Amino acid sequence: MARIALATTIKADAADIIKALDSAEGIAGFWTEDISYEGVGGVLSAGFADAPAPFRFRVDEVRDNAVRWTNVGEFPPFFAGTTVSWTLMPAPEGGAMVLFTHDGWASDDMPMPAIAFVWGQVLASLKSYVETDSGSPLHRL
Repeated sequence: MARIALATTIKADAADIIKALDSAEGIAGFWTEDISYEGVGGVLSAGFADAPAPFRFRVDEVRDNAVRWTNVGEFPPFFAGTTVSWTLMPAPEGGAMVLFTHDGWASDDMPMPAIAFVWGQVLASLKSYVETDSGSPLHRL
């Protein structure tokens, strides 16, 4: 199975990062404003203007240092069975190191490189949102 893995340091407390990942308001601030979020055990639905259907993830886990979602939607089809995880650990320079992974890809063929690029933009937007209260949801990129 193929994997996307990215990391960044966010100069903020882990609790503030988890709050952004575990609320409709937070997710709307850094990923997309077309969001429905039901919390752990429920579904996160993220819509995008150019997408024919929303991305749908089951919220599997939210802890003090980690968030995990599993794709449960039909779109995009290449996300089937994949898992998105955000794992936080103390950063040596302060704040938190955020390790983002998108696991379970059937292969590393297209469109995986393009998806990795977009997740990089999302991670940078999360950093900006938590540090400055001003993210760049994808429709504004």
